[in-house]
Amino acid sequence: NVQKRCMRILFGNKEAYLEKFKTCSRARPFHEQILGPEFFVKEHTKPLFKKHSIMTVHNQYYYHTLSEIIKILKHRTPISLFNLFELSHRPGKETLLIYPQPSDSFTYRSSVLWNNSRSKTAYADFSESV
Repeated sequence: NVQKRCMRILFGNKEAYLEKFKTCSRARPFHEQILGPEFFVKEHTKPLFKKHSIMTVHNQYYYHTLSEIIKILKHRTPISLFNLFELSHRPGKETLLIYPQPSDSFTYRSSVLWNNSRSKTAYADFSESV
């Protein structure tokens, strides 16, 4: 994808990239002119993301969605968004969200993300601490 290509260009191994594309017969010895499958292997980007502390687009989506849902549920504002979510009434599960009809809406996707990540957080309730 585009993000990985940009990471390879910005932070990748420049010498290996330049060496890879020396395809002129004068630049590459004769026995290395036939390009095998190793020529088409791309550099891994996960170590580049980790080294430069950059989040992937998917991780940014999860991070921002969860931070927004926490703000909406904890502060109950904006009220128009808060009213779209339905909290569970089961004892001990008050921070679970009841899914709306499955769709691509923010309400459904954020509810699924919240319920999946809720076990890793320390939220026992959404009451305001003063």
